[in-house]
Amino acid sequence: MSATSATSATSVTSVTSVISASRRRGAMRLLSVVAFSSLALTGCGEGKEPADPTAVAASTGRTTWAGTKQFVTVDKAWAEGGLTYLSVRPAEKKVNTQFDTWEIIPGTGAFTTVTMAKDARVLLTAPVRGDDASGVGRGEPLPSSQAEFVTLLTQLDPGTAAGVGYDLSFDGQGQVAKLQSLYRP
Repeated sequence: MSATSATSATSVTSVTSVISASRRRGAMRLLSVVAFSSLALTGCGEGKEPADPTAVAASTGRTTWAGTKQFVTVDKAWAEGGLTYLSVRPAEKKVNTQFDTWEIIPGTGAFTTVTMAKDARVLLTAPVRGDDASGVGRGEPLPSSQAEFVTLLTQLDPGTAAGVGYDLSFDGQGQVAKLQSLYRP
């Protein structure tokens, strides 16, 4: 191998490593921008609750909860124009092993309105469904219609209603596909 060939090969290797390093830095910058943007949009990393799905829907056409499961408390429910709406706020649930039930820790901040899909499943336990279901335990979820849920929720004592939590499953469009109340004696 001649001296010119060796120098040429070294130059090509150096240029290739500079280009590769430059591309890696560019890719890292892009990934950093994407990561920080997603944190800013969701409010994660700052001790804040998830982004308001209504606001995100207005700006992107899709809610942040689309395709997810969320645990929430429900402030109110109503039917309008053939659809059922819920006013919800994220909450936490912890197992209460002493009583084999759930401890509900309500979230803070504003309630958000979400829409239930027309074919959404509703499964209710006590105290939401009451005690009139014979032959089943109070903690066993029983199917209900959306209209029955709205009626039962509005009939609950406000203190009791505020302490009930719900597991919500959202479809890809951000509508509630399944609602299940958690048993609370």
